[in-house]
Amino acid sequence: MQKTERKIKLIPGKTPKEDRINFIKFWANYIKTHSDKDWSKQQKILLEGQYRKLIKPKS
Repeated sequence: MQKTERKIKLIPGKTPKEDRINFIKFWANYIKTHSDKDWSKQQKILLEGQYRKLIKPKS
């Protein structure tokens, strides 16, 4: 099944709650419009980067 890509901008909210809701809508749309392989690859990069920072030895 081919997924079509639509560009949707992440809109800043007026409150922190509105920011979270906007991000959830943005992310749900991103997942719907991109292949699993595409977005899971990007998540892997993000999570591995965070993990490396966490286990980095302090000098």
